[in-house]
Amino acid sequence: MTDTTQLEAKVLLLEHDAQQCKVLTDFCDSVGLMPLLRTSHDALACLEQHKDLAGVLLAEDLPCGNRDALHLAESIHRLRPELPIFLRRTASGDLDALYREFIRYPWSTGDVEQLRAGVERSIFSLRYPTALVEGIVDLTLTSMRSMFPNANVTAEPPYVVHDRIIHGEVSTIIPIESTWCRGYMMLQTEESALRQGMLKGFSYEGVGGELNFRDLNNMLGETTNLIWGAFKNRYIAPVGTATQLAQVPIVINHAHKYISFGSPDPQLCIRYSLSESGRRGGQPLVIVQRFIFNLHWSPEQFAEYAASSSSDAGELDLF
Repeated sequence: MTDTTQLEAKVLLLEHDAQQCKVLTDFCDSVGLMPLLRTSHDALACLEQHKDLAGVLLAEDLPCGNRDALHLAESIHRLRPELPIFLRRTASGDLDALYREFIRYPWSTGDVEQLRAGVERSIFSLRYPTALVEGIVDLTLTSMRSMFPNANVTAEPPYVVHDRIIHGEVSTIIPIESTWCRGYMMLQTEESALRQGMLKGFSYEGVGGELNFRDLNNMLGETTNLIWGAFKNRYIAPVGTATQLAQVPIVINHAHKYISFGSPDPQLCIRYSLSESGRRGGQPLVIVQRFIFNLHWSPEQFAEYAASSSSDAGELDLF
């Protein structure tokens, strides 16, 4: 087995009991969840605000005005069916068949280990090698700093998401094919923020002014190619891959900013902020990077490849 990193994940926490809030926030700290504590009244608004969630923790007896928590769970599922819902049971008896269709992870109050098992099985179902995650951030920062030499580029800590909501209006998708993984890398950003970044002179001298949407698309596309090239040189062996590999359809719904790669697995997500060098304040340009290993994922084979690269070169040069 290869060393894997403990990534964080954002979850919507809908809980009203003070004692249970303390239990659940302690639990979240212990497993790497970042809880967003909300009431039933602002739960759906939180879904609109946060497009990078990994799950929902919901109390069965949560006060919900003229309806109950199960109906709230149904509304959440209708809006974001990819998010696993963890229901803290307070009533006796089994859930109705209707609710069992979208509440896959009920757990009994007090049985935190039952909750832990559900979180590990769903939110953290994929583990990512530490060297790979750190290397991805390193090569992406290097690539972005090359494309935007006049900007201050920083990365937030990597985390995992289950949401399939696209950030912004401009996205790129590039396939990844190797012996140890198959899937895609995405970059996503807001068109207006990218245009403002160009007007501030983030990129090369002379890149700015009257940029149309095609120019902005090309800028993000070139950035994607540069990152992909660095990823390929560092992590993909120069061997041929078999033809006729299995594929799944990619579904994009532009009206809802939704994209699906045909897999329920979590995605590796990293947010990068580009700001004016030497200046504080102001809205940064945010570029969101996602890795979707939906066709093949084998961290053990990655470890074998890394070990082989180390023996060939005398040392493992990941950075």
